Amino acid sequence: MLTVTAAAPLILATLAILVARQSAMRAGGLGLAVSILIAATVSDFSLKSDGIAAAVIDGLLTTATVAYVLLGGVTLYWVLRAGGALERLGKAAADAIPNPAQRVLVLVLGVSVFFESATGFGVGIIVTVPLLIALGYTPARAALIALLGQCAVPWGALAIGTVLGADLSNLPADETAMTAVWLTLPFIVLCAFATLHFAGESLTDVSNILSAIAYSALLAATLWASSAWISVELGGCIAGLAVTVVGLVLARIRSKARTDGNGLLAAAIPLFVLMGTLCLTRLVPAVGAMTEPLFRIDAPAYEFTLSPIHHPGFWMLLAALTGIICLRIPATEVRLLVPQALKQWGIASLSVAGFICFGHVMLHAGMTDRLAETVAAGAGAAYLFAVPAVGGLGGFLTASNAGSNALFMTFQSTVAERLALDPVLVAAAQNAAGSNITMASPGRIVLAASVSGLAGQENQLMRPALAIGIIGLLLMLPVLAVL
Repeated sequence: MLTVTAAAPLILATLAILVARQSAMRAGGLGLAVSILIAATVSDFSLKSDGIAAAVIDGLLTTATVAYVLLGGVTLYWVLRAGGALERLGKAAADAIPNPAQRVLVLVLGVSVFFESATGFGVGIIVTVPLLIALGYTPARAALIALLGQCAVPWGALAIGTVLGADLSNLPADETAMTAVWLTLPFIVLCAFATLHFAGESLTDVSNILSAIAYSALLAATLWASSAWISVELGGCIAGLAVTVVGLVLARIRSKARTDGNGLLAAAIPLFVLMGTLCLTRLVPAVGAMTEPLFRIDAPAYEFTLSPIHHPGFWMLLAALTGIICLRIPATEVRLLVPQALKQWGIASLSVAGFICFGHVMLHAGMTDRLAETVAAGAGAAYLFAVPAVGGLGGFLTASNAGSNALFMTFQSTVAERLALDPVLVAAAQNAAGSNITMASPGRIVLAASVSGLAGQENQLMRPALAIGIIGLLLMLPVLAVL
């Protein structure tokens, strides 16, 4: 009964979206209310009023980081849309890779993975959705396809979650990352074929099948090689760039495709600014060391730090400002798009806040630990196969592999030690599972819905995304058995 009680906020919030078709904002609010009620009335999960307040504040501080990304992403989207850049960029992508199946695979496994690896926070979704809409996909299809670009989240945000997980489990980061590649490979292949499905491409066409397998293999092989011989932190950036370059080169060889440059430079400059600044601040240590301390906000009591200049949200806002200038958007249009962007941002931020806050209340009250312990106790000697479920729970609640690892990596490692399980395999499974399920987490769903104009209709995205995420977790089990 206690386990059911502990799971109640998560179950009710998920059902509110999937069954009752409520918006993420209402579902998150429901989950928060239920979690607070349980913490206030159930003795096993009891928190005093100051404890509940501390948990909610903890969640709001985490939300601030996500909301900053949302602000930059939504603003950049509206600027590109108002300036006609999306249409021009979409045409350029179509010209560069005329084959639609090849093009969408490169966008998901290449472009999206690169941006997500360079910065994290779902930025790959923000960049990819507008391009897909410009290519003619409906907002719902574009959002779903963009979510699939979260297939390499263990290397997202310069692999911060993987490095954190390795540190918490006292293991080498490269070994953890290399093992995570094998556990993530089936999920990458699944996402490649799901991309073709949502894009309306044939899944029986031999060329499409071979392309999906080849690009998935290239992405996984580059992730493994980069993690082993170059840097775990740069693995995702290198792999995403490799898929993108190979896709463009193959298209040039096959069709001698050329892009019409008319107006393309002005349309692409905001994205060049975003990509360039992110690469400089993430990949050049000296630049990162200069930007990270600027105006940094620290809240030691909540283990919270925000570097507003180093944060991706700042560079997205800078890219948006660049777009206003380069695309010559009139002041009258700017005055119209800003309120629209702020309204969309406010709804999205409140939606994310509810889920993150009730996740923190569950954590502080011991509900999350109770769920994890139940899974571990029920599995017994077969606990290795329960590791993905525990990691997936953390990823779903926090929309972050770093958040999932912070919640459960120490717990997973302790159980692994008691049961004499391979510590590297357990750590890699926790990391990969927490990463893969973030695609279906409310935080990512809200982000995709916001930039695709589907705010309030998150249930359209969560159903298929959650199905793919769960299948991805199941696909890890045979790999765990082999390894």
